[in-house]
Amino acid sequence: MKTLQLLLAFALLPVLQAETISYVGNLRTDASVTACGSGCTLGPSNSDADYAQFAAVVDTFVVPTASEMQAVTFSYGGGVNGAGQNIAQGGFEPYLSLFDSTGTFLASTLFGTTCPVGANTNTLSGDCFDELLDGGTLAAGTYQIAISAFENLSFAEDLGTGTLADGFTGLGNLNDGEDLHYAFDVILTPTSTSAVPEPSMVWLLVVALAGFIKVRKGLFS
Repeated sequence: MKTLQLLLAFALLPVLQAETISYVGNLRTDASVTACGSGCTLGPSNSDADYAQFAAVVDTFVVPTASEMQAVTFSYGGGVNGAGQNIAQGGFEPYLSLFDSTGTFLASTLFGTTCPVGANTNTLSGDCFDELLDGGTLAAGTYQIAISAFENLSFAEDLGTGTLADGFTGLGNLNDGEDLHYAFDVILTPTSTSAVPEPSMVWLLVVALAGFIKVRKGLFS
């Protein structure tokens, strides 16, 4: 009986299940933001340095239930992302910006954690410039996250007003030995535990476990 009680206790323990969303790509080919000043749009004739200065990639993700949100980059120092992909080192120094569905600025890596726990040092530069963004607790809904080269921040953040649609400041840089590939994960951890099984499911579990214990006793009696 004690064995059955223990098994039930473990079976009904609430579980926090984090979700990891992995993004990989190239700032040149994936750029959502390509404005480079009045009447200027980035194109094939522009250099990688131009893209690092002005471009940004904006992705959308959904938070299914209230969750703690973090985002971490991998492409400067290299590593393995949440999807198990090996990420090469040598990407640009990253800058992450978080917005809600309307484009309202929420957070960035301006005051984030540079070289978070587990980040790798770039063996060519000797630096560790990958970033961790802590977005705090996000309500269920749709959000947008942008990656750009440090320090190409949004006007919404820089001016303290406006939205993502107003664009970016064009303050990004590309240093020697860096290219335009990027990789980052968005990690969502629900703030409340998952629901325990419904009573009918609990009863089925009791019956199944009781039958298992009865059979096991019969084998060893």
